Amino acid sequence: MPQYFGKLQTTEQPWSIIGSVQSIDKTDDRAIHFNCTNSALKISILAPNLIRVRMSPTGEFKDRSHSVTLPDEQWEIVPFEVRETDEKIEIETAQITVSVKRDRTSIECFDKSGKPFASDCDRPMGWRAGATAAWKRIETDEHFYGFGQRTGFLDKLSEVKTNWTIDALDYNSQTDEMYQAIAFYIALNPDRAYGIFFNTTFWSQFDIGAETPGVLRMETRDAELDYYIIYGPEPAQILATYTQLTGRMPLAPKWALGYHQCRWSYESEDVVRELAKEFRDRAIPCDVIHLDIDYMRGYRVFTWSPKRFPDPAKLIADLKAAGFKVVTIIDPGVKYEPEADYEIFDRGVENDYFVRTADGKLFHGYVWPDKAVFPDFMRPDVRQWWGELHKSLTDIGVAGIWNDMNEPAIAERPFGDGGEHIWFPLDAPQGPDGDRTTHAETHNLYGLMMAKACAEGLQKLRANDRSFVLTRSGFAGVQRYSSVWMGDNQSLWDHLEMSLPMLCNMGLSGVAFVGCDIGGFAGNATAELFARWMQVGMLYPLMRGHSAMTTAQHEPWVFGDRTEQICREYINLRYQLLPYIYTLFWEAATTGTPILRPLLYHFAGDRTTYHLYDQVLLGPSLMAAPVYRPGVEHRAVYLPQGTWYDWWTGECYHGPTHILAHAPLERMPLYVRGGGIIALAKPSKRIAPVRQFVSERAIDSLKMRIWPGTGEWTLYEDDGHSFEHEKGVWATTNYNVYLEGEKVIVEIAAWEGEFAISEREVTVEVVGIGEQQFTDDGTVRRLIF
Repeated sequence: MPQYFGKLQTTEQPWSIIGSVQSIDKTDDRAIHFNCTNSALKISILAPNLIRVRMSPTGEFKDRSHSVTLPDEQWEIVPFEVRETDEKIEIETAQITVSVKRDRTSIECFDKSGKPFASDCDRPMGWRAGATAAWKRIETDEHFYGFGQRTGFLDKLSEVKTNWTIDALDYNSQTDEMYQAIAFYIALNPDRAYGIFFNTTFWSQFDIGAETPGVLRMETRDAELDYYIIYGPEPAQILATYTQLTGRMPLAPKWALGYHQCRWSYESEDVVRELAKEFRDRAIPCDVIHLDIDYMRGYRVFTWSPKRFPDPAKLIADLKAAGFKVVTIIDPGVKYEPEADYEIFDRGVENDYFVRTADGKLFHGYVWPDKAVFPDFMRPDVRQWWGELHKSLTDIGVAGIWNDMNEPAIAERPFGDGGEHIWFPLDAPQGPDGDRTTHAETHNLYGLMMAKACAEGLQKLRANDRSFVLTRSGFAGVQRYSSVWMGDNQSLWDHLEMSLPMLCNMGLSGVAFVGCDIGGFAGNATAELFARWMQVGMLYPLMRGHSAMTTAQHEPWVFGDRTEQICREYINLRYQLLPYIYTLFWEAATTGTPILRPLLYHFAGDRTTYHLYDQVLLGPSLMAAPVYRPGVEHRAVYLPQGTWYDWWTGECYHGPTHILAHAPLERMPLYVRGGGIIALAKPSKRIAPVRQFVSERAIDSLKMRIWPGTGEWTLYEDDGHSFEHEKGVWATTNYNVYLEGEKVIVEIAAWEGEFAISEREVTVEVVGIGEQQFTDDGTVRRLIF
């Protein structure tokens, strides 16, 4: 390492490297045990495309109760063959071959055509005081995606990514640690792809060829090395297996797919009522209003300000009558307030629910209510208690919870007095008796476990209705409990630009229900920036506008008539697209498929897509090429292989090609693949053109927009709010389009499932050719255009 001004040169502690294989044990139905000269290696075969690699310097492997992965014994036993030679041991499944060299215990993986992937370097695995690591070879033309919540561009080759949750206030394109810590990536070549999940909750880090080109190092402060290799060969198969391993999102209530309005803060009941009235008077659809910390009494969680919100039950009931759901913020910090009859604090101390230091003292830090203590969410009894506390909110109609400050974000002094951000001491004990560990191991889990406590509590308290949960911090598997937003972004053009690769990489990390604050949280958006951001926000799985206390108002109407009309048009388009988007949510819940996707997801063999971060796909068919610079009214657009149609004009293009798209302020370039099928809620002629909230009325008229070509798509439907879909009360309709000579044929299958769909008018439009309309009664149809 070179010596920089003001810093002394350091000497890196050497690594001990795994020794040679001495013998193997093949008696396990799922795993091969390798006895090495100085350590132990275990390779478990969990699926034809999934192996687990564990290395222990002590020879012992520790199972952890807080693991986020499906236990090995819950995977079906899959057949595999073991072959031994003097040089190596080979494990072969139906999809891959894993080769372990005897002399240096290095792992090489091969697909069925013999192409290598996820292979060790000459230095394969090692350890030193307080750390273990593995080194993987970066293949030629290999690119890297995922890594959870990350700033910057899409491809992370030649970067360093650290997994340690922090309050990433004022983050930018160079920021490393973020609010989320998800140690998973997808490596992509034109003819193969694989994923690696680094199964450690301790501090960990990926060096993706930054220090040594061609070498990927993954290091953790855990005493054991533990990771999974998932073969593709395409991203879809990798994510299906990864989300089987770490869990999939529940199906969200349909209202959560609508527009959310938020601000720090709508500080009183009167302000909230006026906000709701503005949306309805201006005919701008909105389903959700979020209440930030100022609804509380002195920032005490699970309380209401008696002056600013004197009757929250009536307020929420009135908002419900107007079609609004209410989501309230909750932080983990509980105000330290002895002898003040604050029940949350008193009960927590009485039952010893709060985190203590290693010497038994109650840990405290400073957050919004000043001096505060923090629940130990690693304990099941604490999670149950915390979940039940939400009853005071759900009983008066709160429909969702927004979990914030849960990295945890703590200051060493009262807010406003300066000081450093801190977290619990790394030696602070956490977890239940008999399964205690330290904060060094559980820090990254704090936000995840808070979200779990919230989600499980709401599921009991709102047993007949799906709830909405939002979290700032999380870990791998957070999708099981919560949606995620990207934290405190800024009203800057580069933050608008950066939102696209951020959300796409979250989707490629198994977290599909994600969003960024539209307009930017910190700072003041211009009218042009806000209009462009609302266009992009229409694509976000979570579509929420949010802004900070010290900024100007950021509601859709505050920037003048032109911007208001643009916002109205794109929010209207969002609501028209809800049948399509809700189906994408169903796909994410059942298969782990991202909702917002980079082009490489569907065009993994096209190298041009590997660095293409500023065009995205909403589902398989609808592609957007947003404008993210001021004063720009034209932009280059790449169209991959196939036929593409302009959403607005119907103009046809043949890829692969680049075009120059005209994009005046009112227009975000949108394109659809040939054979694309998109369901829209068709405005009824008898009623207002677009629903102002999701449950305003049932969709009695659908429009299926279909573009000439070959394609297939399944429309998913249920009641949108209950858990009946988990009992089979859902319906699907399969649509198939193909060419037959000069004709376009559209085949519509019979309804499947037990959900009762009322008869409705369906218009099938083959774009550029014509329309046919019929009363849909669930029977098979064949339409010729």
